[in-house]
Amino acid sequence: MDPRVDRTRQHVLACARELLLAEGAAAVTFSAVGRRAQVSRNTLYRHWATSEQLLVDVTLHYYLDEPGDRDGGPEAPAPSVGAFLHGVRESLRTPGTLAVLGALVAQAERDSTSAEVLRQVADLRQRALSAATGPLTDAQFARLVGPVFYQALIARRPLDDAFLDELISGLDHQGLADKP
Repeated sequence: MDPRVDRTRQHVLACARELLLAEGAAAVTFSAVGRRAQVSRNTLYRHWATSEQLLVDVTLHYYLDEPGDRDGGPEAPAPSVGAFLHGVRESLRTPGTLAVLGALVAQAERDSTSAEVLRQVADLRQRALSAATGPLTDAQFARLVGPVFYQALIARRPLDDAFLDELISGLDHQGLADKP
């Protein structure tokens, strides 16, 4: 890829992320991103057919291009199950993360790209945790992270240490406790 094109793309993604964090997923429109990035809508259309696809790329960029900043990234050392769940909690506390995930879940019903991004993010997280536990089935992974996402996205209750400690203490019964 031409370095100038790549720089423009990275700049637009950074501006879209800033907009997302400041104003939420609904604010990530081509007009708003174009103004913030100081590029034309035509430039945006060369890279993304829709603003939904731009939002998808912002999300993937967050999970794929900054692995060292997040527990459980593809290049991070294998965390313990407890450390992994605490890392998921910290990721969910990042401003804008819940809004992005909520928007992607809503879009996934009608947009296969959004659905694929959610699958890719889940697969990344599952592979990262499997490095600490050994292979995990989809059901085992869902039993581990499902309560965290339920608490944050559905119940809208805090993910405090007591909640995570109770979740982690139940892992022995599921055969998923930290392995030596």
